Amino acid sequence: MKKYIIIILLAPIFCVSQETSKIKFKSIAINPLSIYLENDSGGFAISADVGLSYKENIFLVSTQFGYEFAVFTTYLDSFSELSLLWGREFKLTSWLRWDGFAGLGYFYLKEGNFDIRGHDRNSTVGFPLISKLKCMIGNHFSLGIQLRGNFNSLQTIGSAGLILQVDF
Repeated sequence: MKKYIIIILLAPIFCVSQETSKIKFKSIAINPLSIYLENDSGGFAISADVGLSYKENIFLVSTQFGYEFAVFTTYLDSFSELSLLWGREFKLTSWLRWDGFAGLGYFYLKEGNFDIRGHDRNSTVGFPLISKLKCMIGNHFSLGIQLRGNFNSLQTIGSAGLILQVDF
């Protein structure tokens, strides 16, 4: 599964670099550590995305993985998501930018089930929203705060964390 996710994230890079159309490789971003919350628990998450631009539009392929933080249990929840999003970047000042994205994606949830002494595994379609507030550190590098939400039929999850982004 991890190999397929890496291939999906890297495929747009190779495809866009060979074409002469107006689609351009925009950015690579990573959120090395964020905190996520769901209805009754929370934990740590990591996310990454690859952006392509066409005129003023940005198309994002994004993934996020999260793992519950709990002390006295052996059945921890975890989730993963893979999403395709559309959005735009807004230049607030010469050094401050805001990105907003909405899209559609695959959401997988693994929840602890004490009755069977194991985990329930479920997947569904999710509707992700991503917001980034970035400070431009250099011409091609930015640092900021990322807020994410995934609305789906299994478990609505929200996360917040630090984002590191390289623009091309």
